[in-house]
This record gives sequence, C-alpha cells and structure tokens, in this order.
Amino acid sequence: MLPVEVLNPNRGGPLVLTCEHASCAIPLEYDDLGLDTEEIREHIGWDIGARAVTEALATAFDATAVLSGVSRLVIDCNRDLADHDLIVTESHGVRIPGNDGIDAAERQRRIRDFYQPYHETIDAVLGKQRDALLFSVHSFTPKLNGRPRRFDAGVLFDEHAAAAERFGQALADAGFKVRYNEPYSGLDGLIFSARTHGQRHGLCYLELELNNGLLREAAAAQAVADRVATALRHVMERPCD
Repeated sequence: MLPVEVLNPNRGGPLVLTCEHASCAIPLEYDDLGLDTEEIREHIGWDIGARAVTEALATAFDATAVLSGVSRLVIDCNRDLADHDLIVTESHGVRIPGNDGIDAAERQRRIRDFYQPYHETIDAVLGKQRDALLFSVHSFTPKLNGRPRRFDAGVLFDEHAAAAERFGQALADAGFKVRYNEPYSGLDGLIFSARTHGQRHGLCYLELELNNGLLREAAAAQAVADRVATALRHVMERPCD
C-alpha cells in the first residue's frame, strides 16, 4: 500500500490538485483498527467521492494531483502534527479501538510512513511550479450530530477572499447551493494542507468541500466534477487576487 499517489506527475500547468482524504485503505497490520468494513467506508474513514472528483478534475485540466493513500483514521494528512485529532480515538460517535493508547513510537511510525511522504510529495510537485492555483478537494457528510447541512458546496479560504468569491459565484451559477467557510472555516485554520503548502510556495490556494450526498454514485460524482470544472475555469482565467 502506497502512502501517496500522484496523477499526471510531469505536468506543469496552472492547477495542482490535492486530496488529503482520498482513501479509506488501512494497512493490513492494523487489522482495520478494530472496525467493520462498513464503518471504514463511511465518512469517518475518508471523504466519500472526493477522490473521484479529484481524478475527474485532473483529467479535465490535465493537471497534477496528489492523493493520500491511507485512511484518515490511520493519520489525518489535513492536520498539523500538534493537533489533538491527528490520530483520533473516536470519530462521529464511533470509537476507534486500534488507536487507543498508541505509544510515541507508533505515532512516529505513522508520521514517517504515511504523513511525511504525502506532504513531501506535494512540496516536490509545487517546487517545479512557478505559478499555480493549489486546490484541495474534500467532501462533507450531509448531516452531523442530527443537524442537516442544507447546501451543496463550501468554499474554504483565509487569505484569498477575492478568488473564493469568484469561485463561489461561479459554483452558484453552475447550480450549486454555496456557502463560504462552511461546514468548516479556513479562518479557523481548518485548511491545514492547502494553507501550509500554499504559503510555503507563495501560491494562491483554496479548498472545496462538497456534500457527499451528491457523490455516492460514480456517474453523479462525474457530473458534479464537470460543473466544478466549469466554475474553476473562472478562477483560473486571471491571477487569484
């Protein structure tokens, strides 16, 4: 099992895609962390449909995409190493037995084997770019703690408000119900990967959150990706800000 996958690795265009929660795979030695397969394949294990959308966008733009290779239940590549939820013991009310009481050596092993390769790969890709939009693709569950989230897409940002506004308006024009910095806020630091690599390389960056209720079938995910691609071209027509 590879910790990271790169699509279209030798491109150098104006768009680089990342997907921090692309996979629900758990290495065999972790024995599914004590969970059922059905639990792992739900939202706690990955961002449902995010990989499919990322792949479709990579094809549409002939763009390089970097995808995580393991479930966020092993280690979350969209978290700072100091974050309390880097390796969770509970997610959405589900206990993760295989993460209970892990020691410092196991924590360092997961960082070395899964987390660092992912982020080092993004840096290697961006190191070849003079200018690009760094675009991180995620999905969210339609209901959390019994409360419905009645929108289709969230545009997450901190520094690049003008680009976020253009993108959000283009998504709305494409028929999506859009909110800004929901269901999570970039202003609260919740776009860790995009922000870290974007700032490090001096690039514009945004994160997209899609309602996973729109993405559970392959054809539906492709249709959503086509509409996202149309909207994304509006951002890429001119520099981010």
